[in-house]
Amino acid sequence: MIDTLWHLIAQYGYFAVAAGCFFEGEASILLGMLAANHGMLTEHGVWLAATIGTLLGDNIWFHMGHKMGRPALAKRPRWHARATQIEALLERYGAVVMIGFRFLWAMRSLTPFILGSLGVSPWRFLFYDLIGTLIWSTTVTVISHYLADAIGQAISHIQNFEQALLALVIVMAGIAWLVYYLRRRSRENQD
Repeated sequence: MIDTLWHLIAQYGYFAVAAGCFFEGEASILLGMLAANHGMLTEHGVWLAATIGTLLGDNIWFHMGHKMGRPALAKRPRWHARATQIEALLERYGAVVMIGFRFLWAMRSLTPFILGSLGVSPWRFLFYDLIGTLIWSTTVTVISHYLADAIGQAISHIQNFEQALLALVIVMAGIAWLVYYLRRRSRENQD
């Protein structure tokens, strides 16, 4: 999957980052930041694409839930079980769930759908989703910036190590050849 995303980001740039965030975000942002480190994209552009893609994805899922409602959940037992969890969280924490749901594992796409099916006002959802998306996209973009830097440095160190290792192998091969040559000459001189 990562190779496919990297290829798409290399080919389609910000659109690929936005599309990746429409479905799944963290990997798309990290790959976008790696592309920014290689000069293919800008960090601000990656953040903006991630924000737009996430907002679009969340709101499409929300409106699908709003339109399809509870019957769609009843047809999918796994979704129904998660819907019960999300409802309990919503009752207990309210707006915090609408702001922070994308930080909950395995709840990112389902939560907007469920919130839509619960009859949450679209404008209320959009307001809290905008806040949550800005927090999430900024947080993940900043973390990805540092991860991309660390990955770049690790690759640089690996390349330096590979060069040093190659030099060592060449030197060792040279020493082995020299020892072989000297032994062979010594044997020839003894005969």
